[in-house]
Amino acid sequence: MPSTTPDTTATEPAPTDQARRERTPYSREATGLLDQIAERALDDDYYVVRPGRYSRSRGINTAATALVLALFMLMVTITAVQYAQDRPSRSETRDALLSDIEQGQSLQVDLLAQVASLESEVDALRGVQEKTPEELGNELAAGASGVTGDGVRITIDPASGVAIGDGELRALVNELWIGGAEAIAVNGQRWGALTSLRAAGGAITINFTSIGAPYVLEVVGDRDTIRERLDASGEDGYWERRQSQDELTYDVSDADDQVLPAAPDHRTTITRATPVPAEEGAS
Repeated sequence: MPSTTPDTTATEPAPTDQARRERTPYSREATGLLDQIAERALDDDYYVVRPGRYSRSRGINTAATALVLALFMLMVTITAVQYAQDRPSRSETRDALLSDIEQGQSLQVDLLAQVASLESEVDALRGVQEKTPEELGNELAAGASGVTGDGVRITIDPASGVAIGDGELRALVNELWIGGAEAIAVNGQRWGALTSLRAAGGAITINFTSIGAPYVLEVVGDRDTIRERLDASGEDGYWERRQSQDELTYDVSDADDQVLPAAPDHRTTITRATPVPAEEGAS
């Protein structure tokens, strides 16, 4: 006899839509997360190249890239053109700067030379100021320092084949000293305390320096007394007679602001002689 026991394994009815809508909040969050994962299963770049509605993005990106490249190339071209146009002016500017530098360096050299010259003058002036008037007078008399002043200038220029002796010139110099000359130079050689004028090897030497015609004597001193002495001593007459015989030309002229150099040191320096005290010298 068949059993009448009811079947308890019957299936449970499926939930209705109302039951699905009545799920808990946690169930809704899980469903939303799953939807997001499903929607983002592929990388975004896939949609850029994916045909369909995403193909427009690829076209837009390609056009933008082309525009940027075109603008970049335009900027590069403009820069290159400007650089090419500016090259001549830059070269001229560089040449001008180099020229200015060279001029500045040359000016610097000149200024340094002037500074050195001025320093030498200052040192010389300091040395002069430190000397007493007596020392300065002794130096002038000995020919140890350069001098400037008025006086006379004597020129003797012999004719061709005519010789002037060293004795003739020494005699003239001696008369100039007697006539009040304070400084004498013969052909630029200052007469010092130890100067000698003599003939050597067929030439006339002074301060061991050979000199030749014309012979020029620069004399600083009272020109009136010098002329009087030349006339009284017969020196003027002697040279004028030789001039009248066409042996030479002889000229005595006034000279202002003559500058005579110092005699060489070896013609003014005394190494062995010493001054005698005034009292002993007087006795």
